[in-house]
Amino acid sequence: MSKRILITGGSGFIGHHLVRSLRSEGYDVYNIDLASEDPLERIDIRDLNKLSHKFEEIKPDVVIHLAAVASIPICEEDPSTCFDTNVKGTFNVAYLASKYDAKIIFASSSAVYGKPKVLPTPVSHPYFPVNVYGLTKALGEQIIMYYSKSYVIFRIFNVYGPECNRSYVIPDIIRKILWGENPVRLLGTGEEARDFIYITDVIEAFKIAIRQDTVGIFNLGSGKTYKIKDTANMIKNIMGKNVDIVFEGKPRPRDLSINWADISDAIPGWKPHVDLMEGLKETIAWYLGN
Repeated sequence: MSKRILITGGSGFIGHHLVRSLRSEGYDVYNIDLASEDPLERIDIRDLNKLSHKFEEIKPDVVIHLAAVASIPICEEDPSTCFDTNVKGTFNVAYLASKYDAKIIFASSSAVYGKPKVLPTPVSHPYFPVNVYGLTKALGEQIIMYYSKSYVIFRIFNVYGPECNRSYVIPDIIRKILWGENPVRLLGTGEEARDFIYITDVIEAFKIAIRQDTVGIFNLGSGKTYKIKDTANMIKNIMGKNVDIVFEGKPRPRDLSINWADISDAIPGWKPHVDLMEGLKETIAWYLGN
């Protein structure tokens, strides 16, 4: 019998790819997301009553909790909504998952580390969030661990790929070059560094978590870090565009200078397969075709 999988936020970047991949493998997948085109899937995780009815209808074996306010700037501008969704919403999901004895897989973030004191950063590193988003994810992890005995928490680093959120740095650079901007103006100094992880590697980690009985917290990154200025130059070279990259020198408020995952204790059976150059080529090809 196929596992019944409930995904919150299944219409988002990671969620869309995950829903499609799991359905192609024969899983019974149910999505709830306020952005869904299907009105029956438009359920707010902050509404415990409506969420309870959905859990009763599905009786999931696995709950994958992706739904969140995932923008650092938006969380800084509207912390109340961020807490309401990322903390209260996570409480509702975790509470109901425990009620139905479902395994829960939670999309946390490297933002829980804040400005890490150890690089690359292991999962044993203490919480030190420096923005509202990271704080809500740290609280979400505690809620998951309180309510569930069967959980996997992924601290996801900078995921990218086709259909990526346009506000992320890689699609932002690609789109500006496609639009003919010259110079291409970017926030920050260019010295900021990120651990970029390709979407198919992220999806594979979630599928492993579904199949295994493993419980724990795991980093989900490439294990490598790249300066934004170097990443921007890689993108323009792949695209064959001789444009100038200009950094404004001012980072986003409460943004981080570097993240870099220690993946030596990754979820068993998983390792990243797509390096940055290959992933950028795939992402650029998608944008050129769309």
